[in-house]
Amino acid sequence: MNPGRWGLVILLIVTNCATAQTKQTGKSQPNLRMAVTFDDLPVSGPLPPGQSRVGIAEQIIRALKAEHVPPTYGFVNAVHAQYDPGTVDVLGTWRASGNLLGNHTWSHVSLNRVSLQDFEGDLLRDEPILDLLMAGQDWRWLRYPYLAEGDTMQKRLGIRVFLAQHGYKIASVTMNFDDYDWNGPYARCIAKHDAQSVNWLEASYLQAADENIGYYRAMSKQLYQRDIRYVLLLHVGAFDAHMLPQLLRLYRERDFSFVPLEQAEQDPFYRYDMNPKLLPGPDLLEQAMRDKHLPLPQKADYFKQLQAICR
Repeated sequence: MNPGRWGLVILLIVTNCATAQTKQTGKSQPNLRMAVTFDDLPVSGPLPPGQSRVGIAEQIIRALKAEHVPPTYGFVNAVHAQYDPGTVDVLGTWRASGNLLGNHTWSHVSLNRVSLQDFEGDLLRDEPILDLLMAGQDWRWLRYPYLAEGDTMQKRLGIRVFLAQHGYKIASVTMNFDDYDWNGPYARCIAKHDAQSVNWLEASYLQAADENIGYYRAMSKQLYQRDIRYVLLLHVGAFDAHMLPQLLRLYRERDFSFVPLEQAEQDPFYRYDMNPKLLPGPDLLEQAMRDKHLPLPQKADYFKQLQAICR
């Protein structure tokens, strides 16, 4: 057989294999990429009756492993260890599972509300426990509490100088559906044994997540004519732990695959986060839209319903 015909045969084999795989799975291989991250370790939201902080962490870890999510960053507020030493076990459990830790400041302080000097001190105070538990691995990622980068240009520039000097990168957020809003209502509904309301919480949580996929993808495509690699923000709350298996399956069904944070942030969108020596640029898609004077897409708001349920 001549070389040209060999090429044709190989092409047919590859095409047939791909077609067979698509028919078998019902869809093509995932095209979208997402890094999963968690805020507020070791404590986020109230505890429902009969649950523990370590148990919540263990639920989350099992779900991550079941969906083969790469080692996942949890961003730490170590102040909780001062008031409840038992919460240190959450951090140990997280690390023992192979997951990673980053800096969320010692006391979850907002740079919009304190001086630059106070914020820097709070960030540094969080470092010893990270250095201890990460044992030589890269913990120099900052997730801004409240995603607040400073209410003045002086703060925004000043903190970037500080981060560059201390070798930090910024863990941005480009997929977020305010998951933490469900944790308080869940604790109330469990305490009242209100199964019907819990069912609504489950359905609305997944609906909000699904709607926000479209919200963020629409902005990414309008801004860059493509899907960036997204960074998802979740919290280590009881309802997040309860819903995480279903949530991760939802993202799989929407053609996402899960990648490490550092891989996601190699996307050009995050260049300002990976190199704080640069002048500030957008690290939220909403911010990038506002910078170009573009209207934000419509987004459903569940806050009032969540505040009212199981009262």
